Amino acid sequence: MHEPKLWCCDVLQAPDAPESVDLIVTSPPYNLGMDYGDGASDQKDYFDYLKWIRDWLEKCFNWLKPDGRMCLNVPLDTNKSGC
Repeated sequence: MHEPKLWCCDVLQAPDAPESVDLIVTSPPYNLGMDYGDGASDQKDYFDYLKWIRDWLEKCFNWLKPDGRMCLNVPLDTNKSGC
C-alpha cells in the first residue's frame, strides 16, 4: 500500500499524475478582483477566466482515480460576494 500524500499546490503548476488521486478539495478564485496578497490576479477577462477554469478542471479530472471524488467550494451568489 502506498503512503498517503497531501498536495497543496496550483494544479496547473504540478506534474501530471494521471488517475492517482482519491480526493481533491478546492476553492478556486472566483474572478471578483480579490487581493490575495501574493500578486496573483483575480480579475481576468471573462473568457480568459472560463478557459482557466476549463484548464484546471481538466487536469483535476485527469488526476482523479476512476472512483475518486472532487469537492469544489463555490459561493452561493458571487454577485453578492457569497453572502
